[in-house]
Amino acid sequence: MIYALPTGRASPGKGGGMEEFFSQADTADVPGLWKAFSAFYKAHGIRRLTTIHMPAIGGPGTAAIHMQGYPAEWTQRYLDGMHTDDPFRLHATVHGTPFRWSAIRALRALTPAQEAYLAGLAKVHGGDGIAIPVFGPHGRNGCVEIALPKGEEPGRDVERLFRIVAQYAHQRYCEIVSDDDALPLSPRELEVLAWVARGKSNSVIADIIGVSANTVDTHLRRIYAKLDVSDRVSAALAGIGRGLVEMP
Repeated sequence: MIYALPTGRASPGKGGGMEEFFSQADTADVPGLWKAFSAFYKAHGIRRLTTIHMPAIGGPGTAAIHMQGYPAEWTQRYLDGMHTDDPFRLHATVHGTPFRWSAIRALRALTPAQEAYLAGLAKVHGGDGIAIPVFGPHGRNGCVEIALPKGEEPGRDVERLFRIVAQYAHQRYCEIVSDDDALPLSPRELEVLAWVARGKSNSVIADIIGVSANTVDTHLRRIYAKLDVSDRVSAALAGIGRGLVEMP
């Protein structure tokens, strides 16, 4: 069955319309964003969703995952590490184009662990789905996985709506997290980090900015703590990945 694009709000008062979703998403915190996001898809017949938000390239942290509608045991296994075997996430975040779950074997060679994941998924959801890559700043990308009701197929316009909402929600998530995770690096620490990223030693940095090498070392140790890293290379990568350092 193909369900067509509704006119106006799909379910007035239940979060089904684009206007209502945007209005709620623009002012929401992360739980509120997920609530509005889930309500939009639910109004279009989607009961099972998975969103994966990756951290910035070179930045600290792990993937943030939100799941809805799956059995509790499957959800817990996914959150506990099974997501690393999810071939939809892996393919979407690398290749950057939406695709149907049923096409995954034609798109990439699967490992035994990925085949086992698909076998398990078939037991909890027998239908097809859509994997939608989403993109954020500094490589903070992700994937939205939409489990389609068995035997149903969204029309082209509805699928476009799904993609728009997925991307908008991910960008809004990145904005919220960026505000929450703002790094309190001082101007001097940012200056030191910039020279570290350019491969300068502590003694050279000290000469450039007019302080002692010990002072540079103190700044660097504070930078490590704030970026949650333990060496110069990781600090440089984190700084570049999070937009704290601009390379010439």
